[in-house]
Amino acid sequence: MQTRFPPVYYMDKNAEVIVAGAGPAGAIAAYELAVRGIQVLVLEKSVFPRYKVCGAGLTHKILKEIPFDLSGIIETTIYNICFSAQCKDAFQRTSDNPMIYCTMREKLDAFLLEKATAAGAKVHFGEAVTGVFQTPGGVKVQTRNGMYRGALLIGADGATSRVSRTTGLNKNIMMGMAWEAEVLTDRAFLTRYAQTVFLDWGTFPGGYGWVFPKSDHFSIGVGGPATLSKYMIPYYQQFLKYLENGCGLPDQEAGLRILGTISLKAWPIPVRIQKSVFHQGSVLVTGDAGGLTDPLTGEGIYCAVRSGSLAAAACVEYLQGQVGSLQKYTEAVNHELMDELLEANRIKNLFNTIPRKIHYLVRDHDRVWGAFGKILRGERWYADVKNGFGPWKFLWGLSCLISRWISNHREKNYKKNATIRER
Repeated sequence: MQTRFPPVYYMDKNAEVIVAGAGPAGAIAAYELAVRGIQVLVLEKSVFPRYKVCGAGLTHKILKEIPFDLSGIIETTIYNICFSAQCKDAFQRTSDNPMIYCTMREKLDAFLLEKATAAGAKVHFGEAVTGVFQTPGGVKVQTRNGMYRGALLIGADGATSRVSRTTGLNKNIMMGMAWEAEVLTDRAFLTRYAQTVFLDWGTFPGGYGWVFPKSDHFSIGVGGPATLSKYMIPYYQQFLKYLENGCGLPDQEAGLRILGTISLKAWPIPVRIQKSVFHQGSVLVTGDAGGLTDPLTGEGIYCAVRSGSLAAAACVEYLQGQVGSLQKYTEAVNHELMDELLEANRIKNLFNTIPRKIHYLVRDHDRVWGAFGKILRGERWYADVKNGFGPWKFLWGLSCLISRWISNHREKNYKKNATIRER
């Protein structure tokens, strides 16, 4: 998609709802408001289309939430996942149904914003939010170019959200980090693995690596706790070497041949670690700005889209006088999203405690692989995982407490021992 939005400025800087940020959360919120006749203005610091660091793997759960056909921007459809643990012991699992659909974030974001503008939303590009001031009549938003006024403000300005920090809505957020590169390779390798995602885990506590195939290159990245960020580039280099050497798969004739790296960039992954407040006065925060990312996978598009929809619904009710505050938005986010994200965090800790055990369970047991696929496709929720323990599910809570302690302990020990080895 080559859609380009020029940096157009409108004389009227007032709107009923101002949306800071034009990613999936902001674009969906703007669309939902515009189709309901609400005057909405999107302030975006960049000019679209713009490159966005993201694996951009879309699950069925995401596709169900977005009210548009995305087939025109889908680049590859994933049926296979190649798992490895610490860059060895590789195996491949295959699904009869698509697992993930891959795109590029600049395509997805431009597409969603185009839908919002077609519905009537206005967009001002090159407008980074520098200040937020709540008034008796609503909210004022300061940018480098001036002051905007609205009745409500939706903060959708990403992981480093100025809106979230200014309004004190950035509490209870733990930071992860990821590095990703867009890597060019030969056409034969790209064709061979156009339907395969590679996932590596266990190299360091909470660490994971991935390869997502795109139409003409691979998106390759690594991620984990921000506290271990200094070990990510060495892990990335180790992961690349592993891919170049053939990934240990017996049927692979040759490994990845890197012809060029388009980019290698890092980005933070904010993870909300307990239920919180997601509104303050006339301001709401959504998506990454609210710390609404999956702590297990680092995926944030689903929560961005869903929280954007919830924010728009809350704004409509408020503007129409049906409610006197935005409290229902906080309640909806905690109930619909945080319950699931907190369960994902428990599973992450359990995984970090016994990564190799889980690796072999996925390899050797069809039931475990089937459950993994259903969660990935959105056919089941993280909250369903404890049911797989059968008669032992009464031990789930205790297991989660123990695994959280072990996971935190391993992370601290890894950092301590690595520091000793470096001396």
